[in-house]
Amino acid sequence: MTLLEMKKKVLRMIEEESTNPEELTDDPDIEAKLNDVINQVMFELARMKKIPAREVEQIGSSLLEYELSSLPEFYQLDNVRFVDVTGEPAEVFIFGNIAEFSTLGTATFYYYKLPKRITDDTDDTLYKFELSDDALEILPYGVAADLLKSDVSANYGQIYAQRYETMLARLDSRTSMGSVFIQKGEN
Repeated sequence: MTLLEMKKKVLRMIEEESTNPEELTDDPDIEAKLNDVINQVMFELARMKKIPAREVEQIGSSLLEYELSSLPEFYQLDNVRFVDVTGEPAEVFIFGNIAEFSTLGTATFYYYKLPKRITDDTDDTLYKFELSDDALEILPYGVAADLLKSDVSANYGQIYAQRYETMLARLDSRTSMGSVFIQKGEN
């Protein structure tokens, strides 16, 4: 789903879609807030329904220490597999944001990442969400709740916030059902 599709979905939901095909909405306040609010709710959902990522790094003599925050959009480490130059598993020690390696080799980092930020300069048609489909179906409710929270004439903001919280509580946060690792099997 693109950012433009998400914006249209939110604006339809809160009945703020413009009848003018040149504009998304006639409300300048909503238009000014839309990218920031979508970004904020998207990051919240990414912490709940994590985005898996993998990065392979060569650990050289000048790099026996690796900062995990240098991984692209790093959020949280899941696992590190490290093999030395002979292909044998080797020791790796994780302390906070640092991975220390005992020797030269290849490290495969399995981690969860944060999505790419949405700013005022983000292209609506080129930006594609990295969240899973189930999280994307919840996102419009969180955005609608934030956009309408100051509208006291009707409690729409509160209604959307309650729906968002209910859907968020039901979101399955698992990224997989488990995995199997086989090393040096026999014929």
